[in-house]
Amino acid sequence: MIAFQMSDEQSNLVALVRDVLEQEVRPLVHEMNKSDQEAFDWRPVEALARLNMLAPNIPRKYGGRGLDFLTLALIIEEIAAVSGGLSSCIVGTIHATLPILIGAGEEQKQRFLAPLVTDKPALAAFALSEPKGGSDIQRLDTVYNPSGENYVLNGVKDYIINGGVADFVTVCANADRKSGRGSYQFFAVPREQVKVGVNRQTMGLKYCNIAQLLFENALVSKDEMLGNSDTGYLLLSQTLDCGRALIAANELGIARAAYELALSYAQTREQFGRPIFSNQGISFPLVEMATAIDAARFMVWRACYLIDKDGDYTRASSMARLYAGKVGHMVTSQAIDIMGAAGYTDKSLLSIYFRDAKSCSISGGTDNVQKMVIASLL
Repeated sequence: MIAFQMSDEQSNLVALVRDVLEQEVRPLVHEMNKSDQEAFDWRPVEALARLNMLAPNIPRKYGGRGLDFLTLALIIEEIAAVSGGLSSCIVGTIHATLPILIGAGEEQKQRFLAPLVTDKPALAAFALSEPKGGSDIQRLDTVYNPSGENYVLNGVKDYIINGGVADFVTVCANADRKSGRGSYQFFAVPREQVKVGVNRQTMGLKYCNIAQLLFENALVSKDEMLGNSDTGYLLLSQTLDCGRALIAANELGIARAAYELALSYAQTREQFGRPIFSNQGISFPLVEMATAIDAARFMVWRACYLIDKDGDYTRASSMARLYAGKVGHMVTSQAIDIMGAAGYTDKSLLSIYFRDAKSCSISGGTDNVQKMVIASLL
């Protein structure tokens, strides 16, 4: 059974990450929130690189920390509580490594994972979503075709986190637009072979680089194909299911940050000679927020526990992603209600949390996609 408390090793690691986030990253986040700079700022990523936290799921044999998914969720929650954009960059990078760790050969793992385990800042991107079908894998328009001993990729991927700044992009493509499940294939494409179409200006996750990627007769070698066409669909399913648990942890961290800010405000803001927290109209919503956050956390932990134990985690991951998304929206919205005008200004932390929570709630498939997955497994 899962223990509802962290081990000593996990507690120490979380404390280490939290200390770096508070001392090095939070001041940078405040600085960036006040700025309208569009260029990607590598400094927060650099701080995490020094901790080997860009893709801490990478096994130790390849230079990573070898963290299990439950510990990953703890770390993602901490990062998201400081910056939902930065945590999304890390989740996006972890997402990109999953097809490599699951389906690639040893030489490929050594080559593609190496940039992510140094003290130099580097990110990776997972490219599935497309302009027409979103993340609907039945409508993938990006295709690959053999060309001698190489392959040619053609298609467009859109709203890809880290897309324009990634060291490499893990791309999912189809043998042709009419093929079925057996035709999906992953490629780890170096940045030189990826053309950035547009850097998207989104409502939330302002820190992230979110880009449209163009593959126009992009030539990739057979050494950049991950696994084979017989395993493509299984590789895609496992990657999506595992990724959703971490997206849920991301949402959880954003919700926690909004709750803690609203709680502190309610306990110190006085009206009529007493803190507004003494009014049930304020304290009761905070109780609901705290309860929902704990429930979401336990759902995230369950999903990650099942992933680590190689259990049946598909339904648990989608449930965690669905519920954490709802909690993120509820908590950030109610936090603004509690803080009033102080939480409603454009540059306020709560307005940032609100927009980030909404952005995360459509990652890994919309709520209705999660419901479709869950319904198929009831």
